[in-house]
Amino acid sequence: MDSRQKGKLERYFRNANRFLWGLPRNNKGQRLNQKEVYKWLRGRRYEFRDGPYAYVQAQLMQDPGIERIVTDLVIPAVHELFSDKALEYLGDRWNEGRLPDMSFELKYNVKDSLPFLETNRQFNYVERWGEFAGLWFEEIEPNIGSEGG
Repeated sequence: MDSRQKGKLERYFRNANRFLWGLPRNNKGQRLNQKEVYKWLRGRRYEFRDGPYAYVQAQLMQDPGIERIVTDLVIPAVHELFSDKALEYLGDRWNEGRLPDMSFELKYNVKDSLPFLETNRQFNYVERWGEFAGLWFEEIEPNIGSEGG
């Protein structure tokens, strides 16, 4: 990962609305609360002092750093949430500039499409791309496997 890419990912990580982009889930696919997220991180051998998300983010940026966060946490979490086919489908829609419809979740057995998509469950439609979609399809996925990340 070059310094430009690293800096960009660090800024995304610091400024993300959802801690770790809302990726950590429980075994039922449900998003975790703060205490559960910290337990999830510790289960992956990450050490830090408890506190607000911004405090923990700052610690993680120091050690292990954004490269390990992406390779050890983010990429595996995305692959736990979405099959390769689901990611390919979403990537195709992203590149076409089109939103997928809600049937995508059923077709690809996705329990919750956040952080890639923001949906309206009451009226059953996709409102917009989530904050993580562009980051994944433009910055992370194209670099998987290159230069160790």
